[in-house]
Amino acid sequence: MTLCNACGTSLAEVAVSKSPNLFVAFIFGVDKTAFPLKISMRLETKDIMVFDDPLAITRAHLLSVPTDVYCPDIRSLFVDPGPALALLKRIEDSAWAALRQGHLASAEWRRKALSAAGNDMPIEALREHVIMAFNLPPSQYQLHLQYMLPPLLPSHLGVFRRGAHFMHMRHFPLKFVRETLQKMYATGAAFPEAPTLTAQELVERISKLGVDYDKAHAEDMDRLAKSNALLANYDPADFKHAVKGEEITDKHTRSKVEAPSAKELDAADKLALQGYGRPYKDGKPGGVYYSYPRSPEALPLMESKTAACDGVCGLFR
Repeated sequence: MTLCNACGTSLAEVAVSKSPNLFVAFIFGVDKTAFPLKISMRLETKDIMVFDDPLAITRAHLLSVPTDVYCPDIRSLFVDPGPALALLKRIEDSAWAALRQGHLASAEWRRKALSAAGNDMPIEALREHVIMAFNLPPSQYQLHLQYMLPPLLPSHLGVFRRGAHFMHMRHFPLKFVRETLQKMYATGAAFPEAPTLTAQELVERISKLGVDYDKAHAEDMDRLAKSNALLANYDPADFKHAVKGEEITDKHTRSKVEAPSAKELDAADKLALQGYGRPYKDGKPGGVYYSYPRSPEALPLMESKTAACDGVCGLFR
């Protein structure tokens, strides 16, 4: 990665470091690392959890995570296409169920978050506008589907327009992954070495099946731009300032103001606009632990029906 996934800032001078595998910690019911491991849960079963992304970039941004198998990232899916397709269906169906019975079940939320055109649509029609994708490399090494209903949050729309979100060769649309697996399953193909491949190497292997990554990525970005324009419903009356780069100006006079900073303004906007942790308690996001924590033993690996990951399944990978 060359840019921060959250804000688009260059990582060229940032030293490589490691952090706990939080998603695996959620699965095993770990109490805390440097902070309590509570999450903004939207749907949970014994084999899946769907929760609000704490780094949300849209008004409704969910993560759908399997809890019954260890699958570090999408590369493991290409080892055995049959079970992988079943897993993709399960996590996408669960993500939609969480969105439908959560954000979209609230008429008040829809009126405020979505345009008149979005409100006029049957709820099921909004499913066609959800951006569904995986990152490679991921931010956490446990498979998680990014499930994002536009519009983008204002600051992230700017990042997207600068080309620093949904990066080429990191953003892998669900449609692309699923189409590849379907072709592999139909022909009996498998990539046993997939977990060791780079993103570029994986894309090159997939291209030989007739599935075009560049086309899939471009189509997903075009779809996002159109869906964002269609569904956005921001009211200028809700905003006090205008932001250009790091410069903050009064929205009406366009005169520069010294406070708040762009970072402080973004944090305040996020707190007001995000779905994470609602309902808030004392003005702060809340959260819960996973209700079905796994016992402290190895989870089965996605790429093997018999193998299991070592330790507590890559807790600190």
